[in-house]
Amino acid sequence: MTKIALHLDRFARHILGRPLYPYQLEIAAAILESVLGGYGRIFTVMMARQSGKNQISAVVEAYLLMTRRQGTIVKAAPTFTPQIINSRLRLLSMLDTPLTRKRIWTNQGYIVGLAPGSDSASLRARSGPRIMFYSASAESNVVGATADLLLEIDEAQDVDPTRFDRDFRPMASTSNATTVLYGTAWSDSTLLARQRKTNLALERRTGTRLHFEHNWLTLGAINPAYRVFVEQEIARLGDEHPAIQTQYWLRPLEEAGYLLNSMQQTLLQGEHDWEERPRPNSWYIASMDVASDAHLSASSPQKSGSAQRDSSVVTIGRICYNTMNLPSLEVVHQEWWTGMAYLDQYTAVLEMVERWGIRALVIDSTGLGAGLASLLLTRLGTERVQPFTFSRPSKSRLAYQLLSFINSGRLKLYRTDTAPATLAAECWQQLRAARYRLVPTDNLDIYVDQAVGHDDFLISLALLLDGLEHITSPAASLLVEPVQLYKDEGHF
Repeated sequence: MTKIALHLDRFARHILGRPLYPYQLEIAAAILESVLGGYGRIFTVMMARQSGKNQISAVVEAYLLMTRRQGTIVKAAPTFTPQIINSRLRLLSMLDTPLTRKRIWTNQGYIVGLAPGSDSASLRARSGPRIMFYSASAESNVVGATADLLLEIDEAQDVDPTRFDRDFRPMASTSNATTVLYGTAWSDSTLLARQRKTNLALERRTGTRLHFEHNWLTLGAINPAYRVFVEQEIARLGDEHPAIQTQYWLRPLEEAGYLLNSMQQTLLQGEHDWEERPRPNSWYIASMDVASDAHLSASSPQKSGSAQRDSSVVTIGRICYNTMNLPSLEVVHQEWWTGMAYLDQYTAVLEMVERWGIRALVIDSTGLGAGLASLLLTRLGTERVQPFTFSRPSKSRLAYQLLSFINSGRLKLYRTDTAPATLAAECWQQLRAARYRLVPTDNLDIYVDQAVGHDDFLISLALLLDGLEHITSPAASLLVEPVQLYKDEGHF
């Protein structure tokens, strides 16, 4: 262990009461060596979620504030709330020691300083080392700040590279301050991935360690509780889920690709039949993706859909529970309306809700769908109708949720040979053609290329899963069919 690492280990353990794991200590010591030596290195630190990168950052910040007479640290993150707020609170907690508790001063909510003494004069003077917290969002104003001790960028995979190069990197120029980019994987074009590539090339040429990367196995090997948690997440979401790949395995995703691979398509295909009417003692939910070009007058409605025009798609799913008592869905019925007037769709949906006993209906209320959603909401009430407004974050949440249910085998489509042939073919054509792309910040977009077709079935299927959040679990007797335990007559 180097002299700096040994000193830092004692500091974290005995002064702060926050000991570091060996892999954390290695990273923190490398950062401090560059700061104290004035080397101005740029480090990249990629670590799995909850494996301690924020603790490394806070310990390094506390060490510099407690050992330097002057100087400024600048720390930035994609958002002020909650990311910067959390970083600030974490540091204040770290500084809550007998040596520093009465020396802390703050200013304007984004500056934390450590006065040379605890007397009122020292606190009023607000001298001594400080850390300035900034948002790296496009709307924030950060011009003029100087980082003469350390420049830190948290969740760097979500920070615009142009923004970093223009507004943040120059802050380190006056004193050639050390820079650290923290985060996880996302795509190969992020700020963190770009600097990682540069650092690995520099390491090969100079032999100096600049990139540190630890997936979930590092902490999992020394923390059994963490290992069990991640293993459960992998079992729940599937190993190929984007969140597992990027946040735990630290593997970047391609910029764009097909949403469902062959294994996921196989998992989605169920063994149950299409249903024309509800089963007794079953619970159903529904979703509706509203066509953007539906006529406002009832002129030539087409029930069978059309490959040339956008359609409204209603999907009905039966709620089941798996062996872990997790809710699952079997899609048992779909309707496909092209060119049908909104008022006619309204009437048809009301009839379906009553006939199937729909417990929750999630409906696209974005754009032209807002009117239809409002009518249904007025008629059926908030307990049954859940309007869904599409935005980049809300659609990303749907995309992750869809993949989670597919990967864990908790979403199944009806057997195609028991459903209307044209409808089933269009549904699967869209699912096979569905693609994903990565959009800032850390969002996943799902779509079907317009040159190939539409995404009505895809979006309706994704919306269906949102309906599970709005229902109360039925009694177990409604979900579990009685099983005959003995063959002898009269014994069950």
